[in-house]
Amino acid sequence: MYKKIAALVLAAALLCSCTARVSVQRIPAELPRAEAPSATPTPEPTPAFTEEQQRYGSAALLTDPTVLVNVFLNDAAHGCTWDAEDRAAAVQRTAMAVDWINAQAAGYGAAPQLICDRSGDGSDTAFLEEMDALCESLAADSRLAVYGARQIAFLFYLPISGTSFTMAHYADDGASFYYEYSCLYKTDAYTDGEPESPATFAHEILHLFGAPDFYEGSSDPYVDAALTAYVEETYPDDIMLSTYEADGTSRFDAISKTISPLTAYCLGLAESCPELEQFPALGKVEPGVFRHGTANSEEPTTDAWPGAVAV
Repeated sequence: MYKKIAALVLAAALLCSCTARVSVQRIPAELPRAEAPSATPTPEPTPAFTEEQQRYGSAALLTDPTVLVNVFLNDAAHGCTWDAEDRAAAVQRTAMAVDWINAQAAGYGAAPQLICDRSGDGSDTAFLEEMDALCESLAADSRLAVYGARQIAFLFYLPISGTSFTMAHYADDGASFYYEYSCLYKTDAYTDGEPESPATFAHEILHLFGAPDFYEGSSDPYVDAALTAYVEETYPDDIMLSTYEADGTSRFDAISKTISPLTAYCLGLAESCPELEQFPALGKVEPGVFRHGTANSEEPTTDAWPGAVAV
């Protein structure tokens, strides 16, 4: 989960591609520049978001119809581009992730409506500094009206190696950082060049709807060492704990992980969870909503980690 750049430039990274990820992850000094599809010459004024929108952000609850806009970013100047084969493989992994989410949610009596909209490539927009503007431009493309949905989020595919992350909206941000997105790398920086797995894609998409990280060092304020140890013991296959197999490998033919009752509660798929009495801090969880809090691990300064981003 990506913490807001304005609030902190770096934080606990999702180590090893969105699995039991800890500490800070450096990313390449030069990220690809987004090649945005015909951005609107004169951006529309920032809309006045309702109180509900300012609490949830552009992607609210998993049970709400939501358009996931797929955008492949290229940096031709540095030779970092997507070819047709790699794009098709990434789309297939995304479809597998969405199908898995639907199947898992069905076990809790829910039927998510995640609509994948393939936007294509884009052009020369500065990556981190202007992502909000890029999202706003893409959101103004009437996709919501076309699909009859109220919620929107973005999946940006990066043609380089790294650790995928998600920029989630926090209730404390109000109208700022409204648009939520996941950045999905072409290859996993920790598996010797293997593609990011379908489980990683699913993990990041679930962040958009309020799923926290349960790994050691998670920056979510209600996830402490005791809760992490409990999840490791009780729900070792929870996708928000790890996206890897027990032997540390990635799987590409299926997603063997689960949405545990605890994660389901955080997503709003279940009204309660067995852990509420044992971990009272969970009582502060508002399904689908992130709020700022004190991280469980000390965060390094931006000077100490130049170029790092918060996850």
